Amino acid sequence: MASQFDQSFQDELSKLNEAQKSAVEHLEGPVLVIAGPGTGKTQILSARIGYILSSADTQARPHNILCLTYTDAGTIAMRKRLLKFIGPEAYKVHIHTFHSFCNQVIQENLDYFGFRDLQPITELESILLFKELIDDLGPKNPLKRYTGDAYYEVRRLQVLFNLMKKENWTPELIEEKIKEYLDSLPFREDFIYKRANAKQGIKAGDLKKDKIREEEAKLELLRAACQEFPKFESMMRKKRRYDYNDMILWVLEAFRKNEEILRRYQEQYLYFLVDEYQDTNGAQNEILNILTGYWDKPNIFAVGDDDQSIYRFQGASVKNIIDFYDRFKEDVKTIVLTENYRSSQNILNSSAGLINFNEERLVRKINGLSKDLFAKGSFANSEVEVNILEYYNVIHEESDILNQLIKLYEEGEDLSEVAVIYRSHKIVDNLVRMLETRNIPLNVRQQTNILTLPFVESLISLLTYLSEEYAKPHSAEFLLYEIMHYNFFSINARDIARIARKCYESKESWREVISSREKLFMLNLESARHISALEENLSYWIKEIPNITLQTLFEKIIIKGGIMSYIMNSSDKIWLMQVVNTFFDFIKDETAKNPSLDLPSFLSLLKEMKENGISLTVNKVIQAEKGINFVTAHSSKGLEFRHVFLISCTSSNWEKQRAKSQTYKIPDTLTEADTEDKTEEERRLFYVAMTRAKEYLYISYAARDNAGKELEMSRFVAEVLESEVINVKHPELNEKSISDYQFSLLASERPAELSLSDIEFMKDSLKNYKMSVTHLNKFLSCPLSFYFENVLRVPSARSESMGFGNAMHSALYMLFSKMSKSGNNEFPTADEFYSFFCVGMYNHRSHFTDKEYERRLEFGKELLYDYYAKYVSQWNRIVAVEHRINNAEVSGVPITGALDKIEFDGKKVNVVDYKTGNPENGKKKLNRPSEKDPNGGDYWRQIVFYRILLDSDKSKNYEMLSGEIDFLQKDSKKEFIKEKLFVLPEDIEIVKGQIKSTYDKIMNLEFTQGCNKDECYWCNFVKHHYRTEIPDSAMDE
Repeated sequence: MASQFDQSFQDELSKLNEAQKSAVEHLEGPVLVIAGPGTGKTQILSARIGYILSSADTQARPHNILCLTYTDAGTIAMRKRLLKFIGPEAYKVHIHTFHSFCNQVIQENLDYFGFRDLQPITELESILLFKELIDDLGPKNPLKRYTGDAYYEVRRLQVLFNLMKKENWTPELIEEKIKEYLDSLPFREDFIYKRANAKQGIKAGDLKKDKIREEEAKLELLRAACQEFPKFESMMRKKRRYDYNDMILWVLEAFRKNEEILRRYQEQYLYFLVDEYQDTNGAQNEILNILTGYWDKPNIFAVGDDDQSIYRFQGASVKNIIDFYDRFKEDVKTIVLTENYRSSQNILNSSAGLINFNEERLVRKINGLSKDLFAKGSFANSEVEVNILEYYNVIHEESDILNQLIKLYEEGEDLSEVAVIYRSHKIVDNLVRMLETRNIPLNVRQQTNILTLPFVESLISLLTYLSEEYAKPHSAEFLLYEIMHYNFFSINARDIARIARKCYESKESWREVISSREKLFMLNLESARHISALEENLSYWIKEIPNITLQTLFEKIIIKGGIMSYIMNSSDKIWLMQVVNTFFDFIKDETAKNPSLDLPSFLSLLKEMKENGISLTVNKVIQAEKGINFVTAHSSKGLEFRHVFLISCTSSNWEKQRAKSQTYKIPDTLTEADTEDKTEEERRLFYVAMTRAKEYLYISYAARDNAGKELEMSRFVAEVLESEVINVKHPELNEKSISDYQFSLLASERPAELSLSDIEFMKDSLKNYKMSVTHLNKFLSCPLSFYFENVLRVPSARSESMGFGNAMHSALYMLFSKMSKSGNNEFPTADEFYSFFCVGMYNHRSHFTDKEYERRLEFGKELLYDYYAKYVSQWNRIVAVEHRINNAEVSGVPITGALDKIEFDGKKVNVVDYKTGNPENGKKKLNRPSEKDPNGGDYWRQIVFYRILLDSDKSKNYEMLSGEIDFLQKDSKKEFIKEKLFVLPEDIEIVKGQIKSTYDKIMNLEFTQGCNKDECYWCNFVKHHYRTEIPDSAMDE
């Protein structure tokens, strides 16, 4: 070691405490260092490398040391620290992540691996490959789906195959463990009745056979999925692609099969150091085991903390650190760092009380091991207590936390020493927004998927319109209405509504109207000049599509379309520029990879990305040199702050936060994990969050949500309370500060509400209005959607489900019509029934992509033959189909409707309505009104509406006894079902009231407020694009 660095290294050694020094200086044999939070883990790794190189006993050179860290950031930090001790020699020490180490092995042995032309697979390529795999599945494969999301299994397969690679599981191993698990079920308590039930014929000790069958069904899916793994790997090779997990598996295989390669690395590396050992997965561990397997007592130095293992979702397991100890039990030197240089003793005691509830800990595996931490830093003697705060509701909690943060700011506290820690980003949206409005410095880093931003969605819709209009003029009318509302085109909403009315009445296309200056003049529009400019641009861009590159087209749209001008005049221009540049860079990258990429192909790529949850991310960073830090519990690891606010600590945000299972059920015979392990991991995460605090720790939760529903404190808060003498505080809040906070929140949010333009135009549109049950349901669900779809009659896009439903209805109409006209009431054959469906599909083929069309044909065939076989002998042959009633009235309201089928018994009838959706979801829509759903379900209302409609139709005098929903899709038990409803007098009165009140609201133009549901297209449209104006006539009223 060069002399100028020697003093620096000696200074560092002198700062080490006895345990740290022992860890650094114990050079021979395996060493396990248990480094709890704040115990100086980072110092000992770099100090040990320096000590190895400075020791005369080791004779080691920098290239004889392999140091493996968890992240790229970890490798950089390690090398920086090492540079201070040993200078440029630090660059010769092999510091890697596991992946970069395996990549180095591959690059140094390319002749063996033969992967010179392989490319890493992109996320989208992976998704498309999985879809190809699913398309090739046989019709009886349990992974094959025909309805809903046909590619539902993609994500689950992806997660499973990644897990198989990370843990080095083979299909054969999984099959073996499935059998082992199923064989064990009859002997497990959860699958045995503990108490008798004479009524059910159950004795104590009987097996829960239904529960066992459920487990068998789940594992049958796993079995089917893992059997596809070899085929998928073969598909990857054919495409000349690999993923990062492959690198580790390839190196593992090379080490096992090629002794020469393995020996070369075993001879090169004399010392191994592994940071964050608790975060390694099975395959990474195996790499280490093979590399160090040459020696009985390898010089492997593992640093970690079983209590801070929080990355199970990436394959990490606390079991790894326990296995390390077991493997080297006879020779391992175990050192526990117990001196904490970060937190006060009160914080250490409270967090220790929490983590002691975990069973899967080293202290329970190793006799005599203690991990009790002792405060030794600046705040060691601080007597500040840990604060646990219960608030009346979420608004109260947010309001008080905001006031405390403002107080720290006003008192001149160093805000870089203040952190708000939470489980997920959505929890702090309000707090961040309120602090921003007050110009208080913040540090927030949040990955944003720009494909979900309204601004980028607008650009994609514009590109989609151009592409579809180029392929087939006037085919994308449904998009033009939305596009004209985009802020950067500066078009008045009232003008757009007038154009909509003109197009509907004259049956002209939107492009025909807006391209005619004469027609625009006749409509007396305020934005005629902007509308003409937009039409000229659209025509120019469409014309240029075959003549210029995709990059050039996008550039012209941004510049000539006024979008860049809009950005530069926006108060949020820096962020919008970052967004548009990210999107443009993506276009450039994709066209660089595929120079012939055209607009339709690019849009198809974006569609695949959105459908499969693939993000185009940019870090939205709010950053001040000294600002309040907002970090998730996972991101907080490795950080420290004097003041920590650990907020929203309810059970629903912590231990009961259940994301959808991302893959198949994995038997515990394979993972040695159970539900309790998940709770223990959540507890470790809570422990990590608590131990970020140096002196002030505030743990808070709300007793109820803002709707008044009671919330439960997290069990981890209860465990802290149980282990420590801490009193829960109930802060008394100033009512004015709470109301001010609520007002500020409302002022900063824009609800889905519009101001109507042109009142007379609206009234004229409704002059001859008749109400159908579809309209009634739509209005009750979302008045805004009713306005756009049924008053303005904005063109809508065709969908796969709509096309399939139409084809099924068409087939049933033809079946019963042919029977009625046959003369002998004989039904056509099943083959003819299917042929009617095929004609219906062909007539609606514009609703489908080629793959959707093929899949729906196959699904329809399976359904219709089974449906026919089940019901053909049961069907009533005296029927009317597609029966329309136009001139009915109830309570002064004109009503109309079309009934799919009426079954007759004299003048008494049963009305049948066909539904092609999911029966389980459909049955819920048959519910009568309740406290939870005061309007009742849509299907219930539909049947009651049909009764009212028939009662009002004096021309026929039918007596409707019942209504029936006939589900054309099978339920989860693979059965067709029908649900019959007998209409009660009180049902009629309720729906008559709904008809009258809704009709009055429509006539009074009371459809300006939306449902504000996240998934509502029109509510989102109004929030993000609608240019609201209040006309003089409305203000006068």
